[in-house]
Amino acid sequence: MFKTAALAGVLLIGMLLSTQGYAQTTQPSTDQKTTIFDYKKELKLTDEQEQKIRQLLLDLSKQLQIEQAKLTLAHADLEELIKKEAELEKIKEAVNREAAIRAGITYADLAAGRHINAVLTPAQLKQWREIQEKARQAQRQPKNDPAR
Repeated sequence: MFKTAALAGVLLIGMLLSTQGYAQTTQPSTDQKTTIFDYKKELKLTDEQEQKIRQLLLDLSKQLQIEQAKLTLAHADLEELIKKEAELEKIKEAVNREAAIRAGITYADLAAGRHINAVLTPAQLKQWREIQEKARQAQRQPKNDPAR
């Protein structure tokens, strides 16, 4: 009963925060990673494409919050079993539950990326991948590198 109430509370708080945070994370900022929306003009995204991508990201955000709440509870369960020195088989099941949730989160993120890519035209996708590669290269360079 307590776990259900805790999960519901975590989900409610998460959803409230996500609707506020979503609007902020889609705006360009020097403090955070750039997003596809920062390159809307360069990629020549249509309003329809932008809407589809925003919806995909919103759906992903909601799904990830639910999975994160499940992960928090699974981790608490695992810690409790370890603390109680429960049977190893029960601990193994809890570890596997936690790992399955983590795998689901990773898969959901990858699937959303594929769905976003499908919204883009082949030319836009090529250009977006080039932008992403440049960003990755910039991150790999040491901060004191004069080439930067």
